Amino acid sequence: MNYRVIKDIDDGWEISAKIGDILHVQWWEGAPTLMKGKKAVCDKDSKLANENCELIKEESANEEVR
Repeated sequence: MNYRVIKDIDDGWEISAKIGDILHVQWWEGAPTLMKGKKAVCDKDSKLANENCELIKEESANEEVR
């Protein structure tokens, strides 16, 4: 599961994230966390994540390629 940053996150836990960055989910410090590389940005379900990131929807394997 990946997320795209839609608003800069300047105050991430270990690293900031800029518009357009792609973050992945990893278990960190006891909670699912949005990560930039190996650095924690914020909790996946936090207000910061909800306001600054969007889920990248994967295309269905059954959809036709146009």
